[in-house]
Amino acid sequence: MAEQLGRQQVRVGLVGYRRGRALAEAWQGVDGASLVAVADLLPERRKQAHRELGAIECYPDHVAMLEQAKLDVLTIATTGQYHAPIVRDATRRGIRGVYCEKPMACSLADADQMIADCEAAGTVLTIGHQRRWMEQIRRVRAAIKEGAIGRPTHGYVYWASGRIGTEGTHFLDAISFLLDSPPVEVSGTTRLGVDSSIADDSGYGPRMAQDPGAAGIITYANGVRIAIDCLPDILAPFSYTFCGTRGKIEVAERGWEVIYQARDEDSRTLLDSRKPFMRRDFPPLPAEVRPEAERQGMRELLRCIETGARPTSAGEDGRLALETIVAFHLSAEANRQPVRVPISGPARTLSLTIQ
Repeated sequence: MAEQLGRQQVRVGLVGYRRGRALAEAWQGVDGASLVAVADLLPERRKQAHRELGAIECYPDHVAMLEQAKLDVLTIATTGQYHAPIVRDATRRGIRGVYCEKPMACSLADADQMIADCEAAGTVLTIGHQRRWMEQIRRVRAAIKEGAIGRPTHGYVYWASGRIGTEGTHFLDAISFLLDSPPVEVSGTTRLGVDSSIADDSGYGPRMAQDPGAAGIITYANGVRIAIDCLPDILAPFSYTFCGTRGKIEVAERGWEVIYQARDEDSRTLLDSRKPFMRRDFPPLPAEVRPEAERQGMRELLRCIETGARPTSAGEDGRLALETIVAFHLSAEANRQPVRVPISGPARTLSLTIQ
């Protein structure tokens, strides 16, 4: 990568120094790249970047940074509604690669614009759904693909703090990755706010007043049905359960404990459903080290710029997670009627409030 860019370090810029602080830390561990510039609208954040990053160029907005900092790669860590115009400005100024935080955008129309702008300019677009680079997720994905639970049939995924947009974009993307299959239908309901008789808002209340919790069923192209629950009364750790014709895998994200149960053989016989799954060993998953997953995505972005390969978390993947979120909203508005994916028509311009 360094040879392609004149035998120099890849110059990286960062827009937004709130979430961007963690992404700045991640870039500092990527060989061949140097974070050289930060843009933020707030003077106090620019001062913070100077204190924490040392010799860094700081700019009052992304346009000034793009015009003056001679960047190769842009990292976007603002809230979702600003992603599309920043990507457009970046592609018009010759940026080779973009690492864009989740959510990809707040409307499907904006996501489509981002993909089109990057394709037209030859810019590699990576979306920061970091679970795709987590070794823990990759090992569970490999086990499912290798038949540990037989043919996957159904499952259950839940997380606390609601926000089908802000939190859901991570989990919905992770499910598609784990199953290696896109969603084709969504049926569900949404609920704004926190029920104070059940849970304290813990600071999430104002955000959950705009970005609702949700519950429903997603059907995937491979026929798997996944029940989703992120309604505001969930107080259990983030968890995935995947069931199949041979067994099931349960994964808790906090601590990355896996419970794996299976029969000796796969089956298509309904009577075999009475035979119990037996507890099996599953190789222990490694402890999570942050921000290593983000670093893996950044390293991959540099390789993709060099080779032309498709990123593990490409723009199309980020758009699909957003499309699933939009489908939950549309289904809830239609009294839980199923919504087919892909979505077309006026819903493409529906703009959601997502952090």
